[in-house]
Amino acid sequence: MKRTIITYMMLFISCIIASAQNHETIDSVVVTDYRPRADKKTQTSMMKIDRKDFRFKAVMGTPDVIKTLQMLPGVTPGNEMSSTINVRGGTGNDNLYLLDNVPLYQSGHFLGLFSVFNTDMIEWVDFYKGGFPAQFGGRASSVVDVKMKDGDMHRQHGSFSLGMTDGRFQIEGPIKEGVLSYNVAVRYGWVEAFVRPLLKAIYVPNVSYSNDYTRDGHYGFSDLNAKFTWKKSSRDKITFNTYLGFDYMSFMDSEKNALGGGSSDYLKTVFKDANRWGNALLSAVWERDFSQSRKMKSTFYFSDGYYNAFHEDLNKFSDYKSYDLESNVSNIADVGAKIHFSDRTFSRHYLNYGASAVYHLFSPVALEHSYTQVGSVRSNETKVSYGCHYHSPEIALYAEDEFTLSPHIFLNAGLRYMLFVTKGQTYNSLEPRLALSYDPNRTLSAKVSYSEMTQPVHQVESFKTERPGSFWMPATAAMKPIRSRIVSAETEWRPNHHVLFNVAGFWKGMSHLYEYTGNNNLPSPAAWETEFTEGKGRSFGLEFYGEFQSEKWDVSTAYTLSWSQRRFEAFYSGWYRDRYDNRHNLVINGVYKAHPLVDIYATWTLRSGNRYTIPMYGYYMGTESLYPNNFQLPAYHRLDVGIDFRAVSARKGRDYIVTFAVYNLYGRKNPFYISIVEDVYRRPTIKMTSIFPILPSVRYTLYF
Repeated sequence: MKRTIITYMMLFISCIIASAQNHETIDSVVVTDYRPRADKKTQTSMMKIDRKDFRFKAVMGTPDVIKTLQMLPGVTPGNEMSSTINVRGGTGNDNLYLLDNVPLYQSGHFLGLFSVFNTDMIEWVDFYKGGFPAQFGGRASSVVDVKMKDGDMHRQHGSFSLGMTDGRFQIEGPIKEGVLSYNVAVRYGWVEAFVRPLLKAIYVPNVSYSNDYTRDGHYGFSDLNAKFTWKKSSRDKITFNTYLGFDYMSFMDSEKNALGGGSSDYLKTVFKDANRWGNALLSAVWERDFSQSRKMKSTFYFSDGYYNAFHEDLNKFSDYKSYDLESNVSNIADVGAKIHFSDRTFSRHYLNYGASAVYHLFSPVALEHSYTQVGSVRSNETKVSYGCHYHSPEIALYAEDEFTLSPHIFLNAGLRYMLFVTKGQTYNSLEPRLALSYDPNRTLSAKVSYSEMTQPVHQVESFKTERPGSFWMPATAAMKPIRSRIVSAETEWRPNHHVLFNVAGFWKGMSHLYEYTGNNNLPSPAAWETEFTEGKGRSFGLEFYGEFQSEKWDVSTAYTLSWSQRRFEAFYSGWYRDRYDNRHNLVINGVYKAHPLVDIYATWTLRSGNRYTIPMYGYYMGTESLYPNNFQLPAYHRLDVGIDFRAVSARKGRDYIVTFAVYNLYGRKNPFYISIVEDVYRRPTIKMTSIFPILPSVRYTLYF
């Protein structure tokens, strides 16, 4: 079946390409002044971020895509170690991350402090949180479209960066001048010394009964980007892109407890948790200019996202030994093809249309292994408690027209159709997209949009905690695709090239959301379809963004006033606040160019505290609460500062930058998580734990 589906996919794409090639000889059309201007897009809630914007919005002196997006209105980071974004009441699971038009499934490095996107390789990022173009689908909340730089066709150059947490190296240049180029970057994290005390502070148990207790932790990450660009002709460009990323994290607890009863022996217990996650991506892209007005872009790709979780228990005393292993392994592999056409041959119409086909393979496995030894008697048992393969083809067709109604009014109407098949269940969905823009002059614009999005894959995570990794599963007959409806309206005023003001409002409704109902911190693939409950969500709010730029200053302010709610009948009969219902979210970012070679920058973040579910009665953590997320953590605020000292060697053609940065300058103890502990009277008490104090850092960067 797999081969048949892939064959049909390739035949379908080939037919479309052949049809497009047959139109190459169409005569050009005279263009009038009614052509939609490139800078007058109708989509609301869209921002383009150039690579230079990442530099002064860095955490610990390290530029990062996700951390920059977290500073925008309508976006919250979740918790302090989150490498994802929660957009307009959504979760980190319903964002589409694209690397040169190819989806990535794991977005974070280093416990969330860094994302998988290496800014040394990035040309620009398009971020959509509403008014989605018809070409995008598959997620319910946002699209992060990352465009990688082509290698320089004429000269070789690159960069080298060395910091306290990681090192980076990037180089690009021509293989054949003007025809073939390369761009390669590697990144490696050496955060072991930094992470060990951090991991020891997380999940500290009650050890009052333990005679000897130790905790240890390990962490590492690395990634590789490579892009090769071939200008086959003046009309044709072919690129090959690859990305490989890997993370490893482990905890180990060891304790000894006296057996008592006059025995001098000890019970030794060792608990070990290990997590591995990452991505692998390969793609080939063919771009064809049939004429100045008609273009085509086709993409063929393989993308793999994996997450492995292991838990080991070891008990030993005298001649007794027991060992238990639980392993949850999840993998999603995509083989896909996309084709996109843009057509500007008509005076008042800008057409975009295309198709995509992808074959998803989900491979969840739950493994249990036990070993027991009593004296010389041994027993050894291994069983696969759950193992399955989901073969899920997905096909999408779309078309949109950006229509110039008048010199000041633009209309974008689009429609996307998606077909998703899994386990004998077929889902069809139509996703209308509509946007209207009124631009009375070049300084002012008003926009409104409506979008529907369908997400046929679910990322499984615990209701109780947020951990890196998690795993992906498809929609089935028992668990439907997520559906979202988003209404956005905004007005933008740019009185001059120094000042920008933007005010937006939104409403979003979501259906077919799922939450974990089991007792484990991290669900197993075996729990899919059995330990999850269905619900819905809604969110609404206002967003404000202001920007001022001058020769010396670059200042921006983003503020969001929002409400985010959930309704799961299994937890509560009415609407309740979402875990990340941050009523107020304020980010102020400023850069001062003190000298042509000195830049000073700072970012201050303030948001209402996340919410948490705590027991309303009883003494133990497992007792029921009256409703979820009934406790709010204190407000979160943090100040990060940095200064860049730059030196230029004109003779050698090199730039040198030394960066001094401080994370959390005034040492705010923002709570990362809370736990329920007993006081001396065995009454439950809330304990809040913070993990990041003031953290200074230094980084050296060389551009050559």
